[in-house]
Amino acid sequence: MWCYRRILKVPWTEKKTNKEIIQMADVGERLLQQLMKRKPRYAGHIMRGSSGPLLQLSLERKMEGKRGQGRPRKNWMDNVKEWSGSTSYGDTKRKAENRGEWRDMVANLRTEDGT
Repeated sequence: MWCYRRILKVPWTEKKTNKEIIQMADVGERLLQQLMKRKPRYAGHIMRGSSGPLLQLSLERKMEGKRGQGRPRKNWMDNVKEWSGSTSYGDTKRKAENRGEWRDMVANLRTEDGT
């Protein structure tokens, strides 16, 4: 998205959503749809432990220190939880351990407008 914004010369001060930028770039929903499939697929791979304990540890580890003021930023796992229909990391991990169901869930993901 950052690259698209730079190419289209949209300043960071303009509050444009990612969907607006995608429409301006005329790449359609292909990019978002591809992300919605790849991210949960990789997350399932990590949560099942297939990639080794180091990646799984980095995904589950809590960060030390104080949180900044304001609303918490959306992180990588928040998208995966939202798309899988889960409320917690543990619930998402239990879903990912059943590989067949997880694969079906990823295959049936749709964007908000149905594409």
